[in-house]
Amino acid sequence: MRTALALGLFLRVGVFGLASPALADARAAPLATRLEQIRNDPELSSDPAVLEDLAAQASAAPATSVRADARLVVAEAWLGRLHRRADALGMLRQVADDPAADALTARLAEREIVDTLMAQGRIVGAASEVRAHESQVDARFAKQVRKLERRLWLRAAALGVIVLFAVLATLALVRAQRRRVLDVALGALRSFAPAAAAFAAFVGIVGGTLAAQFEKGNAAPFLLLGAAVAPLVLLGRAWSAVGAVHASARVGRGIICAASTLAAAFVVLESCSPMYLEGFGL
Repeated sequence: MRTALALGLFLRVGVFGLASPALADARAAPLATRLEQIRNDPELSSDPAVLEDLAAQASAAPATSVRADARLVVAEAWLGRLHRRADALGMLRQVADDPAADALTARLAEREIVDTLMAQGRIVGAASEVRAHESQVDARFAKQVRKLERRLWLRAAALGVIVLFAVLATLALVRAQRRRVLDVALGALRSFAPAAAAFAAFVGIVGGTLAAQFEKGNAAPFLLLGAAVAPLVLLGRAWSAVGAVHASARVGRGIICAASTLAAAFVVLESCSPMYLEGFGL
């Protein structure tokens, strides 16, 4: 008797287990039909109510590739024509995480998520998304996203260096004013100004000329760099004239001045022509 019951249970599980994919496809047939109608009708594919209904049908549908396709259609409409980015990101997340979605659909949804985050300026979020779903993102694209994140942090560090330089130099000049020796800094600036101007002109003109020789080269970043370097060099010279004279102070000033110049170069190039940073692996 127990053997007969066990055999009957085994046969029932086996029959329903084999039939479950076909049953799921049958239950998804209405959704597939509706999805095809919407895809082939521009008016339906732009109707908010129709898309809401399609999203509801997809949520109630069994786990099949049709469900993932329907959600992707809704997400793309929300993302583009209907400007519902937050809702679209949530729907794309469901597609990318859907075990029933085919690999191509899941990868497309993941790429749309990353592209949308980048379009919103959420570079850190896009990089985190890439790291969390590395297998669904093209390796070259993932590398580019990580590079943009690295540039974001480098830009923040560069701006921090420039601010630190400006604050320290200003404090030194304020202390010089209190000691009534600010005229020493002014005298140093007058004698150093021609050299600073010549250096800035050299950076701008020579760098711009060389850049213009290459295909798609752009001289503007180097002209801007020359203009940005000039005040940094002058401020550094004024700081040096009234700052502490012991060796460690001079070395520290030199390091900060050099770092601020490099930081300014990075900020200018990253803002105007990031392609120049490619040569430095940035």
